Amino acid sequence: MNCDGVRKKLCVSAVFLLCLITVIMFSKNLFAENDSIEKEGKSAGSDKRLALHEHRSKPLIVLEGREKANCPQPRPTLSAPEPYISMKNPLQPTKRDLLAGQTLFLVDAKPTPCQACHGVTGNGLGITPTPQTTPRNFTCFETMKDITDGQLFWIIQNGSKDTKMPAYKNLEEDQIWQLILYLRHFIE
Repeated sequence: MNCDGVRKKLCVSAVFLLCLITVIMFSKNLFAENDSIEKEGKSAGSDKRLALHEHRSKPLIVLEGREKANCPQPRPTLSAPEPYISMKNPLQPTKRDLLAGQTLFLVDAKPTPCQACHGVTGNGLGITPTPQTTPRNFTCFETMKDITDGQLFWIIQNGSKDTKMPAYKNLEEDQIWQLILYLRHFIE
């Protein structure tokens, strides 16, 4: 095994350990939202957000961020061209697709997992230093409410030249849609 192979394995192991440590640190909050909902006596049918929460509460790691990047967040990102801007996510938030999106966000996306820049909790405070542009804060409703699924798809696929967001050309369309499902869960 050459040195590059060893470094790559160490890097992957470090990212995995970081995720594992974060999960352990926040394990007390893992199902806190479900507990408070049950205590209040709300049903999934009475709140659209709760229906998605039911999908993500068991298979997904739900973490609570302590801090957030600016909210709302001004962005220098260009608007996606047609037909991208009007595209709608064809996938429903099933457990399988949300878990696949989470796996891409935390570990599998290449050139680098999304959480390295956007933070494990999607708050825009990842471990990768970005002095000029703070990565997108997916937990900010005021910022995310006006961003279409098609805009997110286009940015993930092509990157954003005015920010440090790289292009993820190697992801298949379904993987991008799964990732978008997971990004949308942060504003719940």
